[in-house]
Amino acid sequence: MPRQDIINVANSQVGITESPLNSNNTMYGEWFNLNGQPWCAIFVSWVYAEASYPLPAIDGPKGFSSVQDGYEYWRNKGELTTTPQMGDIVLFDWNGDGHCDHTGIFESWIEHGSTFNTIEGNTSLGNNSNGGQVMKRQRKIGSVKAFVSPAILGNTVVPSDSSLSLGIKGARVVQLQKMLHDLGYTVSMDGDFGPQTDTAVKQFQTAKNLNVDGIVTPAVLDLIQQSNENTSPDSQIATGSILRIGSKGSAVISLQNALNQNGANITVDGDFGNGTFVALKNFQQQKGLQADGIAGPATFSALNLIAI
Repeated sequence: MPRQDIINVANSQVGITESPLNSNNTMYGEWFNLNGQPWCAIFVSWVYAEASYPLPAIDGPKGFSSVQDGYEYWRNKGELTTTPQMGDIVLFDWNGDGHCDHTGIFESWIEHGSTFNTIEGNTSLGNNSNGGQVMKRQRKIGSVKAFVSPAILGNTVVPSDSSLSLGIKGARVVQLQKMLHDLGYTVSMDGDFGPQTDTAVKQFQTAKNLNVDGIVTPAVLDLIQQSNENTSPDSQIATGSILRIGSKGSAVISLQNALNQNGANITVDGDFGNGTFVALKNFQQQKGLQADGIAGPATFSALNLIAI
């Protein structure tokens, strides 16, 4: 079975690291003739080829090295899917900005439609996209830009609908929610198009004299993007806020964005989990603050977050 073959090959590589550390030098890069470059997509290309299901020449003769190039190719080919299966490709967008940052191979659902297992190259617990290891990871649907079911696997793919509406989850929803949030609508950036996001979309449609159905077609999304052109990233946080593990909401989004702007590489999902905790402690240590992983006034000031 091709899908099991792909998983078997990927699993056989778990634990392999680049050498030397931080060099991006791997046997996968040598094979692709692009050694020394970020290699998450190269790893996926290698796995497919090793399993005897080589990917088409996307941005190189042996597959793809740019995650964004892969996304554009598969979107144009109609090979994106909302129902991934074992062996499919996952394209991640950590910040919900519409740009693909990383890729891996889908293995199995942990909680269907919410969290799942992957096998990824060039990752680590401290650096999702350039960590230098082949690892098994657990991921949330909110970080997903797209799932890909490559035609090479011989499946008939039902292309994913480009519209966003109630019940849809993923990084594209995070991107929408961030833009609505920046426009002043009340919405949590959790990657889940629920009733709150539906209400915000309908409020936007009402304000723009559009059909009020809560469906974000490409044309509606384009209008939301245009409305955001002169909107600066949110840098405000409520006076007296204290954020710690377990905190959720727009204040956590602001904190996560600020940490990423200061060198972190964490998912912006509005959920203060372990990744945010570690990134915050690292930042606090760098700035000579009390490194307790709790964000208060001194940390907000160091991050240039404005109290209101």
